[in-house]
Amino acid sequence: MPPRFHPTAASPLYAALVAFVLTALCAGAIIASLERREDAQERTQVADLASDHARALQRSIELALSANNALAALVRQGNGNVPDFEAIGTQMLPFYPSIAALGLAPQGVVQHVVPLRGNESLIGFSALLSPQQSAESALARDTRRMTLAGPLQLVQGGLGVVGRQPVYLDTGSGEERFWGFTSVTIRISEALSAANLPQLSARGYQYRLWRTVPHTGEEQEISASVPPPGSDAAVRTLSLPNGQWLLAVAPSQGWGSPLKLAVRCALGLLVSLLMAYLARLLLQLKAHEKDLESMVAKRTREIEATQQQLKATIEAIPDLLFELDSEGRFVNIHHQRPDMLVAPAASMLGNSVYQHLPTAAAQSFAAALREADEATWSTGHELMLDLPMRGATWFELSVSRKATTPGGEAPGYVVLSRDITERKIAQKALVLTSQAFDQSSEAIVLCDAQGSAVRVNRAFSRITGFSAAEALGRPVSLFTANADATTSFDQLCEQLNPQGFWEGEVCSRRKDGSIYPQWLSLSNVRDEQDRVTHHIALFRDTTQQRETQDRIRHLAHFDHLTGLPNRALLAERAQRDIEQERRNGGSLAMVFIDLDHFKNVNDSLGHRIGDTLLVAMSKRLQALVRAQDTVSRLGGDEFLLLLPGTTAEAAALMATDLLHALAQPFQIDQYELTTTLSIGIAVFPTDGGNFDTLYQRADAAMYRAKRSGRNRHSFFTADLEARSARTLTLENALHRALERQQFELHYQPQVSLHTRQIVGAEALLRWRHPELGMVSPAEFIPVAENSGMIVAIGEWVLRTAARDAKHWLDQQLPLRTVSVNLSAIQFRHPQLPDMVSRCLHEANLCASHLELELTEGAAVDDPDAALTVMQQLHERGARLSMDDFGTGYSSLNQLKRFPLGKLKIDQSFVRDVSVDASDRAIISAIIRMAQAMDMTTTAEGVETEEQLAFLLEQGCDEGQGYLFSRPVPALAFEALLRAKNA
Repeated sequence: MPPRFHPTAASPLYAALVAFVLTALCAGAIIASLERREDAQERTQVADLASDHARALQRSIELALSANNALAALVRQGNGNVPDFEAIGTQMLPFYPSIAALGLAPQGVVQHVVPLRGNESLIGFSALLSPQQSAESALARDTRRMTLAGPLQLVQGGLGVVGRQPVYLDTGSGEERFWGFTSVTIRISEALSAANLPQLSARGYQYRLWRTVPHTGEEQEISASVPPPGSDAAVRTLSLPNGQWLLAVAPSQGWGSPLKLAVRCALGLLVSLLMAYLARLLLQLKAHEKDLESMVAKRTREIEATQQQLKATIEAIPDLLFELDSEGRFVNIHHQRPDMLVAPAASMLGNSVYQHLPTAAAQSFAAALREADEATWSTGHELMLDLPMRGATWFELSVSRKATTPGGEAPGYVVLSRDITERKIAQKALVLTSQAFDQSSEAIVLCDAQGSAVRVNRAFSRITGFSAAEALGRPVSLFTANADATTSFDQLCEQLNPQGFWEGEVCSRRKDGSIYPQWLSLSNVRDEQDRVTHHIALFRDTTQQRETQDRIRHLAHFDHLTGLPNRALLAERAQRDIEQERRNGGSLAMVFIDLDHFKNVNDSLGHRIGDTLLVAMSKRLQALVRAQDTVSRLGGDEFLLLLPGTTAEAAALMATDLLHALAQPFQIDQYELTTTLSIGIAVFPTDGGNFDTLYQRADAAMYRAKRSGRNRHSFFTADLEARSARTLTLENALHRALERQQFELHYQPQVSLHTRQIVGAEALLRWRHPELGMVSPAEFIPVAENSGMIVAIGEWVLRTAARDAKHWLDQQLPLRTVSVNLSAIQFRHPQLPDMVSRCLHEANLCASHLELELTEGAAVDDPDAALTVMQQLHERGARLSMDDFGTGYSSLNQLKRFPLGKLKIDQSFVRDVSVDASDRAIISAIIRMAQAMDMTTTAEGVETEEQLAFLLEQGCDEGQGYLFSRPVPALAFEALLRAKNA
């Protein structure tokens, strides 16, 4: 058995030596591998560089030698004779800049040279007989291949090479005879410039270019750097006629980098030394670790003993004790009573306070931890928990931060949680009582059995003016006694009922001496022996309450702006006066007054000016009536005069006086305002026997005055009542007409006057009421507009017309458009474009099949707004037409701006066209204007052939009227379309 190795003092040194040797060997292998790879990369790079330059030189020489092929072709073409050789050669030389001369040598003897100047000595030169060039010339002749001779010293100066192309001509007998050579003389300097070999030297490389002479095998140097490269240079071959040229390239500094090799070796040595140091250090740490293990074991035994002692101490604490880590997670929980925990202790361990406590309690817990983290301890933080077995329970937290561990770990916390529920309940009751006492709106005075103030609240000081310091210890009778001293506080206490309570209203005096009404409540406080120990006095100032009651009574009967009686007080007085006149057999007039165009004052000058005008008017009205008369403001700009003992004639005189008096200007600030009135009069007993009837009929008479032109008075009549009743009946019935499906659409065809074919239809609204029968549109449309129901009815018309049009188009019936009338109110509705798009979308109808007819009044009231709405409808694809054109006040300047496609000529012009020259002129003018503006025209009310003939003569496009068809229900119109289609 081999001996065991025991570490000694030399062991770390031995390990360091072994690590150094192994690391050095590895580093050497890596360095050698890197050097080989980089040498191969460098040689490849240099070889590629040599290849680039060699190819450039070879292309330059081959380009120049290609001129021989052109010369040989000329010789063959001329069968050995090239008469214009000098001109041809001169033209060729610019295309071959490296060529020094072009030559023709029949039988090897030069006879033609271009350029001749400077080359005269070449004339008569025989290449086959020249000692220097005869071998290569003979080789070219015998092999019939081009040869390249040189480098040679050129007669023009400098080195050059000569390329000879042997030329054979056909003898005609199927054999060829040798004619001679074409030659190209190339300057070496020009050819080498394409290869740019000097650039190699500039880039840090050595080069050498040479060729091997074919018949001798000798190396003939062409160009080389100084010094030339060594034998280990990268060599590339240029394949040229009759031999090869070679280019050798090598780095000027030699292959590889000695400096880089030295650096790598130094790094390898450094790494080896570092590994040796780490190996020695590791062995030393192992030895130190064993010493630490023995020390830890000893310290562990000491800690266990301390923990036992700490555990015994903790067991004696009745409160909850928690240990938490730095993240707020429970590490240890000590408890004597499980019902004090929100969850079993085992389930809480490892979890944070936010996982078991409600949000507010967890935040309070976390705040205590943060405070302890900053100041090492925290106390006073409270939280409330709803425990399963105890309900709402309050705890007070005391937190201490543990000392930071030697390892630098974040410190934990020790939390002591004490049950303070009973204390919180007592505190809450005390605070609530104190708050109720201090914040009460009523004054509270607590006095002893002798009547001296013991405690007062803030309301006491606010009401009486006495501060708490001034009141304490003084008799309460000073603050609560009656101002007339008829009843003292002591007497009130004696009058307490058996239940120990009394209340009532008394007059009291403040500190400043002012007297105020006071509502006082007194009660006794008794001890266990039923003896009175204290009195409690509660009182409040009822001054504002009395003023409020008086104001409420005034507001209930008088107008807040003018101070005139309102309708409630008017009704009381009217009923009283009516009863009196009924007993006396007299009469009474009720005059209803409304200011004309008062809304313009508010809109232009503001409501303040309008209110001031109403006040001034009320004063002028009061000045005109008698003492027994009543002037009342009903609201807005409406007033009513109640004139007892007044006949109809006297009421008319009063109305005339009112019109004249109120026509006088009112000076309101810097404005001089003039008003007119619309007055309605109803007389008792002729027009009614009670207030409501007279009021209603005076109101109706006032509206008749407005419709008659304003600034006048009108009496109530029976026919006015009938019309008002009819209007009210229609308005009430209209509210349910849509819901009960009482509306229907009739369609009147629109016919092309030239073809008599139906091209469209106008949708006309009809109302079929179960009791009223068929109600005329002329009667119910104004009611719908005044009541605002026209918008909903108009949407129903659009939706129904779109649905019917889609149905007919799906049946392939000949219908181009369906026209729907828009009222002025409907046209001014801000949601009209969206409503039209919605109806088209619901019916899946293309917008081009819908035509919307507008009246002139709707367009001219606000042209800019009308133009905006028309453009929105036009952008959605709907067609637009102007209905009843010529009956309004259209401006042609505005008309040309509107995106209209059609003008509809009103039937009032068509009706008398056969007898009225003015109507004929108007219709002709409308048609001409529409044609000039690229609009179509439709004539309404066409009933006779004579009318039709005139319209055709004037160029009207379409017509509708009884001549073609009356308005018919949808099913009848569909049958009409089918008949026309058939």
